[in-house]
Amino acid sequence: MFKHVVQITGFLAACVALYAWFTAPTAGLEAEVHFAEFEMPASIAQQLRALASLTRPEGMREIVHTSVRQKIFSAADFGVTDQIGRDVNAFINKNAPVVQNKNDYAFKGYWKVTVRNTGSRSASSVTLHFPITVSGVISKPHASATPIQELPASTTRVFSLGNVLPGDEDENIVYAWSLEPSSEDVAKKITLTHDVGVGRIHVSR
Repeated sequence: MFKHVVQITGFLAACVALYAWFTAPTAGLEAEVHFAEFEMPASIAQQLRALASLTRPEGMREIVHTSVRQKIFSAADFGVTDQIGRDVNAFINKNAPVVQNKNDYAFKGYWKVTVRNTGSRSASSVTLHFPITVSGVISKPHASATPIQELPASTTRVFSLGNVLPGDEDENIVYAWSLEPSSEDVAKKITLTHDVGVGRIHVSR
């Protein structure tokens, strides 16, 4: 009799454990990946090309005509114009390297990855992994209305999203551009990880 009681008790304990496991709060992290081909708009490319002379020390001489320099500076002060040119050159190369190194920004792929938590508990240490290097920004529409053009950009393969709360209100969006053309094969290699596992990836165009 006692043996049967022990067996029944063990069975009930197992049932309780299974029930607790199935009903425990979980993080249902998932990412929806959209991708498309990308080409720099012609108007922007042409403007960058027009500014290219500013990245050369002698560029100021091309912009400021000799007769104008003579009116502003004496012959002995022409070196001031050249120094201004060098300062402008250094400023642009530091703050707008795309003007000089346009090939480093000749993006061919566009990516938009929307991360949500459809579970019942918060997911921490959420990280989005790209299989290729991309230049991207992280947008949190629920927290800030900052335009994506004003968000801090980084060139990397890994984007740290921090904690993602359950519900659509805590949506995180990663906008990214790649030198490599976008493709479904690359999209399927994107992964999403968090503190206790991995998230699901849905790919669409």
